Amino acid sequence: MIRKDRRFLTFRNNPLFGFGLFVLVICLANIIMNNVNQRFWLTDFNVYFTAAKNLTTGSAVYLQAFGDGSGYYKYSPLILCFYMPYLFLNYYVASVIHFTILSAAFFYAFILIYRMLTRYFFREPVSRAGLLLSIAFTCIMIHLVRELYLGNINILLLCLCLVVLRHYLKGKTVGGSILLGMVILTKPFYLLLILPLLFRKKFRAIAVIAVTLLVGLLLPFIFFGIDRTLSLYAGWIKIMEVHSAVFPGKSTLEYLVSYYLIPDLPRYTDILIIFIVAILFSVFSLYNLKQEKSLSHPGQSWEQDFVFEWWILLALIPNLVKTDSEHFLSTAPLLAFLVFFIATRKKYWLIPVLVVLIFFYGANSTDLLGITLSEKLFSMGFLGLSNLVLVILSFVIFLNFRIKEK
Repeated sequence: MIRKDRRFLTFRNNPLFGFGLFVLVICLANIIMNNVNQRFWLTDFNVYFTAAKNLTTGSAVYLQAFGDGSGYYKYSPLILCFYMPYLFLNYYVASVIHFTILSAAFFYAFILIYRMLTRYFFREPVSRAGLLLSIAFTCIMIHLVRELYLGNINILLLCLCLVVLRHYLKGKTVGGSILLGMVILTKPFYLLLILPLLFRKKFRAIAVIAVTLLVGLLLPFIFFGIDRTLSLYAGWIKIMEVHSAVFPGKSTLEYLVSYYLIPDLPRYTDILIIFIVAILFSVFSLYNLKQEKSLSHPGQSWEQDFVFEWWILLALIPNLVKTDSEHFLSTAPLLAFLVFFIATRKKYWLIPVLVVLIFFYGANSTDLLGITLSEKLFSMGFLGLSNLVLVILSFVIFLNFRIKEK
């Protein structure tokens, strides 16, 4: 009994305990309030659920509006197989399970972020780590609430990307690469995460990813037949083209350049911007590699650099591609890095800077600002602009942090 009590006390003293309670309260409040207000709809999940049902019955999956005519399924046919077990349940029960999975994924994502922060960046004991995690969580709370309300899977993909990173750090190349391949099959723009692997010559990882993608693309031919699968892939390509052409993407670099600098941008500017960002990232990676080679004991140095490179790319993705605002949850690791840096290094002068950036990044809600002001700020691209500044700020701090650490 005494041993059990000690274990409980040890668990309570863990900084993740208080943070876990905080997340639990927010998630429970979210599901309770939406049920009370009869708004527990999970409209994005309804798209996945209905598309999976249509796939099993031979009905249209792509270019088919689900729900109230506002949702289209845009992922690969194989991904729908993961939603088929839900079809054995009624929609409400399936929604509750999906909501629970998203909430758990969010909490686990922060566990991974905390462990990476304390292992690779802030190795000395961090006081009030649970409070710092809660502050970082508060910065993205509006994005999370919207994510849970819609039942989207951005937080799940972020969690998987962090699991992939942990696998690579532990030398589990095959497992990490298979997971990353599944993430890319869901949203192809995650191919950007291959860049850190390429510069660090993790060719085996890239090969496993390629095999995973090939298998993932071929499996539907076995399950659904050649004609049906070809039709599905044609629909998948078409809906991605439509999404790219129609979706406003008011948080992308392309939109920001068009809105503030050059109104009439030529076609394929988005591809050019991605290419330029890839070049800049390549310069950063090569610089890191050069610095690592100059050390007699690289050890944790490459791991620290690799983690930060991964986090930078995750945060930049919603600035590069047209996607929903909830995808900016992927900046969570950098936000936690900034919060921990300010607290542990006592750089309190950065607090007002961070507060202003977080206001435009994570406080744009119609409930807080009203519909008119909220839409105005969004149309001015402040979400994408603030995210970009957060990335740049993190980058500058990391370079300074990196030099002092070494």
